[in-house]
Amino acid sequence: MSEPEALVDTNILGYIFDADAADKRVISRNLLARCWKGEVRYAVSVQNLAEFAVVVTEKVESPLPFSVVKTFIDSIVRFEGWTKIAYQGSTITDAIAIKERYTLHFWDALLVATMQEHGISRIYTEDQGFRKVPGCIPVNPFA
Repeated sequence: MSEPEALVDTNILGYIFDADAADKRVISRNLLARCWKGEVRYAVSVQNLAEFAVVVTEKVESPLPFSVVKTFIDSIVRFEGWTKIAYQGSTITDAIAIKERYTLHFWDALLVATMQEHGISRIYTEDQGFRKVPGCIPVNPFA
């Protein structure tokens, strides 16, 4: 189980704490529980963790306390069952090319470029715009 099955997108991480989306919250928690139990290995980008921190503390009606956000992110960073990936300076130019070619939002293009660098093709996400990029396989766990 050394290679990650898929990358987990920011929206999936956010739903774990979303009391207003009970069904998505349960599905997201069950999906991530598989990783915590050692059944699968998932990847997460440092970009996803940063986006998660901003979304749940600044962009929701009921922001989470920073202590909860820090604890959650720290648990992912420290847990060996998660593959943590990051982008390099050159990844940004790759992302610009992906953005231009497939008309993706820059941050999604950066995530795709990062995934490609790390040999990851699947992403658990609600955002099906990733389908535009050949070889990128978005999986909507809520569908």
